[in-house]
Amino acid sequence: MIRSDFLAALIGQPWSWRDGNCWDFACHVQRELFGRMLPAVSVPADLSKRWVLEAFDGHGERANWCEVPEGPGGLVAAQDGALCLMAHLRIPGHIGVWMKPEGKIIHCDEHAGVCFETPLALRQQGWRQLRFFETN
Repeated sequence: MIRSDFLAALIGQPWSWRDGNCWDFACHVQRELFGRMLPAVSVPADLSKRWVLEAFDGHGERANWCEVPEGPGGLVAAQDGALCLMAHLRIPGHIGVWMKPEGKIIHCDEHAGVCFETPLALRQQGWRQLRFFETN
């Protein structure tokens, strides 16, 4: 699969909480581009933002990933395919995948669909804390 074709086919596609979640989307990208099988997460029918916050913060899969500190000047030091946990404040509420060659994070937005954005653009949208994780 050619990476650019894969990404181009996704960007701008619709997405909503009812169709899947950002974890499902990150798992799809990890599987298709990086050959990593991440565990499925059962999402309750009465999904709430609070549930998402708690699931990201305490899920066992996080033990398989190590956090990569920011580089000088806040540059992303993580390798291609790192997971990016996003938080408005302290606890992550969203996830995407770092595409190092492109310098962007691919993720889902319930209003815009599949997005491909720079860390700066995400911070300007209110995702103040971006934390990057690579596999152990």
